[in-house]
Amino acid sequence: MTTPAMTIPTTRRRRPLARRGPALAAAVLVATLAVPAIGHADSSEWLTGDQRRYADQMISVFENSTTELQYAYAENIHDGRGVTAGRAGFTTNDGDALKVVRAYTAVVPGNPLAAFVPELQRLADTGSGSTDGLPEADYIAAWQQAAQDPAFCQVQDDQVDQRYFNPAMQDADQLGLHTPLARAELYDAAIQHGLDSSYDGLLGLIARTNQQVGTPDRAGETAWLGAFFAVRTDDLTNPANSATQAEWSKSVDRVAAVKRVADSGNYALTGPYTLTAFGTSYTIQ
Repeated sequence: MTTPAMTIPTTRRRRPLARRGPALAAAVLVATLAVPAIGHADSSEWLTGDQRRYADQMISVFENSTTELQYAYAENIHDGRGVTAGRAGFTTNDGDALKVVRAYTAVVPGNPLAAFVPELQRLADTGSGSTDGLPEADYIAAWQQAAQDPAFCQVQDDQVDQRYFNPAMQDADQLGLHTPLARAELYDAAIQHGLDSSYDGLLGLIARTNQQVGTPDRAGETAWLGAFFAVRTDDLTNPANSATQAEWSKSVDRVAAVKRVADSGNYALTGPYTLTAFGTSYTIQ
């Protein structure tokens, strides 16, 4: 497991939460119908160990402007989601952080974050972005303290697998995507957009891509991925959830960065390679 890095970057590329609303019911239905139902590949074929590491480093660049996974990161970025924390930006208003803290408390009772469970539950139940009841400074300090414990870092890794990586790989299986880069792009989109069928969710993006060019087996994987880049960029610029627009519109280079890797021909996600994002180049290795 990667050693926890305590550096707190100044630039945060946080994913807004994809939300579902009544006006999006048609998009939900289209997404459900547009994703082909085919068998899943064996999980050992999803990504090799190196490819998974490269994908994680890439996403860490997008999330925290560093290739080092930021287990200790914790900050209120004032996007209406309370405190954003950890390697995948677990937030206090939507149950993300609650699930992490509950899982950690099951392993390490009496940890520094355990006392915050009742308030995290209340915030998740109400969808509140308020941090007054945590209180915020104490919660951030406790998260950073917990990140010194390898068990807490492992819990974050497990939560990322269960809630983002594995479902994204299953979606890639259903689509019949084979290239590691295309799979890494779906993984990144799952973390930023969420996995649901709403207009802004991953399945919504997949459905609109399929509508435009057909499924990958019909369009060809390269053409399909290019269309997915365009659909996702448009969604970041014009999301259905207007509350996310200011934050998401700043993150379009997140998609452009992966497209640059595709343009270089590195669909196999072979390393080391250079990733340029938001004006800075990083070595993925």
